Amino acid sequence: MSDYIPEELLIDIFARLPVKSLIRLRLVCKSWYSLISNPSFITTHLNRTKKSNTALPQLLIKCESAYQQHYLSCFDDETFGVKYEELESPFDISVKFFDILGSCNGLCLLKASCEVDFFLWNPSIKKILTLPPIKVTTFPDHSYTDGVAVGFGFDQNSNDYKVVLIRYLFRSISLRYVCQGVELYELSTHSWRSIHGVGCFRYEIFRNTPYVFLNGAVHWVASVRRLTAFMVVAFDMSDQVFREMALPNRLVRGSPNHVFNVSPCEMMRVAILGESLAVIQSDLDINPRTFDIWVMEEYGVVESWTKRSTIVLQGEFCRVVGLRKNGDVLMVAEGEGDNELVLCDSQSQQIRHLGVRGYHYCFQVVTYIESLVGLDGTVTVANKKASRRKRECCCWIWG
Repeated sequence: MSDYIPEELLIDIFARLPVKSLIRLRLVCKSWYSLISNPSFITTHLNRTKKSNTALPQLLIKCESAYQQHYLSCFDDETFGVKYEELESPFDISVKFFDILGSCNGLCLLKASCEVDFFLWNPSIKKILTLPPIKVTTFPDHSYTDGVAVGFGFDQNSNDYKVVLIRYLFRSISLRYVCQGVELYELSTHSWRSIHGVGCFRYEIFRNTPYVFLNGAVHWVASVRRLTAFMVVAFDMSDQVFREMALPNRLVRGSPNHVFNVSPCEMMRVAILGESLAVIQSDLDINPRTFDIWVMEEYGVVESWTKRSTIVLQGEFCRVVGLRKNGDVLMVAEGEGDNELVLCDSQSQQIRHLGVRGYHYCFQVVTYIESLVGLDGTVTVANKKASRRKRECCCWIWG
């Protein structure tokens, strides 16, 4: 069939189609299979998807209840949370629970719960890659590695996907976190290597701290001097250097009431609003509880920080887990038994119950787009057993 259609025209047509249609079209003939699986076409399709106004991002939501995990994905439009379909789990029974840490170009970074094992997963094409293991060291003086801070993104200069990992040593005697080293995983080599020359890494980026990838860099909220000062720390994937970005004066010191009562991850977190870097500050020690959303209107310019909105809620709203593109806030509401994921309109401050329930710290939300990244073989299919997998974990997609 394709012998009668110029390849340039086929590429133009195929680049406009959704991923599910392209997966089916690969089965039509060998030439179409080869074209759609070609890395050059995968990049063309990805770039068109990112530039298209009609291509909707999706929110991937993880929740956990009754020893099961569920993964829900919904289009970020007026159908949000209305329709869904079940997805296959990316894992076999050997990985019961995992966290979804972030996404880039359709690839999601996963981490096995209670382990230091990482995976790259493209839910659109159902392929997953297991990253090489990270060595965890235990010390005889009762100091130990207490997890890591992680970020995932794309290096345009080298055309490579990378994971940056900051290892911390927790000293049980002094109750201090000390940076043990910084490592970088590169998909092109499928290996980790140490990043040298970072000097004395004075920032504390706590375990499970959310990150965002924006403008070629991974961003976290970090602290120094044991939670007495906060800032945004960014790691440039191309230059492989850390840089500090100051917060508004009202956020630098945080709130002293938070230090002993609330996890640092709940005080302040980074987010993306539109195409801008945002920071959400939560004041959870009083009721009504307040949530301030700050946006850096001009990237890298400290003076451009602007408070976009303040949400004041009466009740047990305990944690912000994500933002929609229109600025509405996804948060966890405490309830009798399981907690619930709710949506708060940032303008009217009306609460919408989504019917998604689970344990307090199990909720995670990331934005991703459908892509073919990994279809060329860079991300391979995991071995799984369908009958056993179905009992352990189920994934749904709304759309």
